[in-house]
Amino acid sequence: MEPPSELQNSNSSAQNDTEKPVYSAVLPIKTLRQLVINNIEHYQKSRSSTGEKFFTIFCVIEQESDALRPAIETLEAIAPRFDFDEKTPGNGYRSLIRVVDCCVEKLIQISRYVAVNRDSMLFRSSHYLKELEAYGKVLSQLRVLLGYGEKLLAYSDVESGQLFPDREQLDQMPIDIMLEVQALDRECFYGRCLGFQFCDSMWQSLQTVAVALASYSEGYHKHEGTFSRAASSIFHGSRYLTNPEARAKQIVSVTNKSDIRFCKAFWSITEGDVIADMCNLMAGTVAINKLIQIQPHTFELDGEEGEPVTIVPPCAHTGPASVQIRLLSFVEREGQSWLHEVTPKKDGKVDEDTPPKSAAPMSKGLLIHIHGGGFVAHTSKSHEIYLRSWARDLGVPIVSIDYSLAPEQPFPRAFEECFFAYAWVIKNAQFLGSTGEHICLAGDSAGGNLSIAVGMRAASYGIRPPNGVVTMYTPFNIHYQPSPSRMLCLLDPLLPIGILIRCLAAYAGLKDEFISEEMANEIIEKANDKFHVIAARKMSRGNSVNSTGSGTSEKERQIEAKSPEAHKKEESILDIDNNIKERQTEDPDEFLRTLEMNDSAWSANIDDGDLKLPDDSLDETIAKMSSNGDVIRSKEIEEPETIAVVDPNLPPGSPSMKTKVIRNSTQPATVEVKSNSASPPPCDNDTQSNLNKDSLTLDLGKVPVVKEGVETPSAYVTSPIRKLREVPIMKNSYMSPMCATDELLLGLPQVHIIGCTFDPLLDDSIMFARRLRSLKRPVHFEIIDKLPHGFLNFSLVGKECKAASMVCVRHIMQVLYGFDEAQQEEFADLESEVK
Repeated sequence: MEPPSELQNSNSSAQNDTEKPVYSAVLPIKTLRQLVINNIEHYQKSRSSTGEKFFTIFCVIEQESDALRPAIETLEAIAPRFDFDEKTPGNGYRSLIRVVDCCVEKLIQISRYVAVNRDSMLFRSSHYLKELEAYGKVLSQLRVLLGYGEKLLAYSDVESGQLFPDREQLDQMPIDIMLEVQALDRECFYGRCLGFQFCDSMWQSLQTVAVALASYSEGYHKHEGTFSRAASSIFHGSRYLTNPEARAKQIVSVTNKSDIRFCKAFWSITEGDVIADMCNLMAGTVAINKLIQIQPHTFELDGEEGEPVTIVPPCAHTGPASVQIRLLSFVEREGQSWLHEVTPKKDGKVDEDTPPKSAAPMSKGLLIHIHGGGFVAHTSKSHEIYLRSWARDLGVPIVSIDYSLAPEQPFPRAFEECFFAYAWVIKNAQFLGSTGEHICLAGDSAGGNLSIAVGMRAASYGIRPPNGVVTMYTPFNIHYQPSPSRMLCLLDPLLPIGILIRCLAAYAGLKDEFISEEMANEIIEKANDKFHVIAARKMSRGNSVNSTGSGTSEKERQIEAKSPEAHKKEESILDIDNNIKERQTEDPDEFLRTLEMNDSAWSANIDDGDLKLPDDSLDETIAKMSSNGDVIRSKEIEEPETIAVVDPNLPPGSPSMKTKVIRNSTQPATVEVKSNSASPPPCDNDTQSNLNKDSLTLDLGKVPVVKEGVETPSAYVTSPIRKLREVPIMKNSYMSPMCATDELLLGLPQVHIIGCTFDPLLDDSIMFARRLRSLKRPVHFEIIDKLPHGFLNFSLVGKECKAASMVCVRHIMQVLYGFDEAQQEEFADLESEVK
């Protein structure tokens, strides 16, 4: 029997009341238009110059808002097809619409305030006129950006929801589209409207970063030395704080023209002791915070099939070298007591008779963390700001890996070091305060990329994989392909398009920079001079003696006849040339050393723990010359910090091991490990010197072939987007997990991916999550709203960032402890309380 019609109608109306209305960004535009028309009608009657300016800018805003509606309606209709699922709405097209919505909301606030207070004696007309002009320019540029978003639809597979064009579609896409997007005027996004799309609690932090970037860049290019640059930055900081237009112009200029060395220098500011100590003071203390240095050696792990698997040290580019990790633990646990042996007293001596402290039992869980920094900057030290709170909230030891950075050490060096450290931690978990029953691998930004690569490598090697991988705002596609979210680089204050492209190019080993034609000519001229000097040196080696019998080449005599400054500069080139190891190869991708080749090369040269360097195990060394001819090494620690050096022959805490702290004024403190056993050391003195990283950073690589005359190569004057588009190495499975084979991806454990609505890398997260889901792999995807790329580093300055950090903790706990749905809801309630 059917219910009465009245009951049917009441039920249907109740269902309609519970359904959420579909939100459209067109509605705020209509509201804005009403306010704008009201102000236009008012200022149309004004006779003052200020009134005429208000009238003009309101007319412009009305025209721009009307022009936005068709593009918004088009993208809103198509955007849901690109979502990960119905429960997680979000993709690059939605983000573009949200950015427009945020701008419109700001204009609504300003227009409403003007309409209410325009006749008041206290109305600051000049201030609000500048605000309207700034947001009017932003609205105009966003309209252009939406137009390019519509163009991307023509090269995307809408039916399958592909946010990146496939190979065939990418070849058909005119490169002018990407170049035009890169050439858009971006100053309006870095002035008064900086960070308008993010939550209010981020405004002060983003302003501070922007002022620091502008002032530091001016001092960086005008002065040499840390102190001079810091003083200049402080001097110019006040000007950029009060003049947002000048700040925007400086930021756009520096992100367009500066090389990767500036990016490394600026991002490394957080590595300084003063800033690090302030952040750590806010983050709280931990019982254990120690650096551990793992010496290069081979060891075996039990494979999944019962057979032992040999793990070899990283050796790409510069040969074997130590790998450094940082151990953090909120409470001291069993197995960590050996770390106290490297703790010096105030007088620099070691107290070996300190009675052991009561330690908590070993934790069943362990978090292995890989830090971000665009593959070119940061260490675990600058990420302690949230790792310390994670150590408290998770209740497990945290191991953070410090890997070598590009461009000095491009791919695959960082990947090799992370995998080597992961395997060592798996083998020695009991000495780190954990039984190793549950292991989570986590990384933010570039660290998320390396975490996925390490997870795939562990599965392919047949060693124990982690229980799960958690990634935050990660670039899964290093190969530069256009997507709607990547266009957000144009207005991102923390990841501008110029910096993003430089980081990708540096990790891939590309040397091209954003430089002018004049600078390119100067580079080639210097290359010619160096070639002639090196060629003369090599020719002199081939001859027994010259006609004078002195053994000095003609080129060397020319150097001796020059000024002392020129003599010193060119003599340094000859000295370094003595260390060149000549290699002949025709491989265009010589900088890429696949791990299989490295493994086989090392395995063939390891005999009873004696490490011998293979003849061809050194790639071209990336060395840079400073203005005075000195070699700049990739890793430098400003302040000495105690490091525990692990002897490959002895496990940590072995009774036969004695430690002695050695401190040097120019080098970090190290620990000399002595053994009472009669076993021979792993390497003799000659071999040990070969294993020193510093002694392996002197090669200049191949000598360039110089043609007659000086010509400017096109690589120096064309956009790097063209080069990134043509480099095949960026499709390597371990560099771009998005391009990995199904076989490698099937070996991954559960993966938790956390993205941000306004992150330029959001589309990377969505497409990688969908790829894993298509392979029936367990994947969890969540989007954080209105927070920028790198929000973890701001977790102490805003409640929204703190709540987002708790979201990451929840996903890590789910990997370590396997939360059920009820426990997840309980933790979600805790997150809402934090918000």
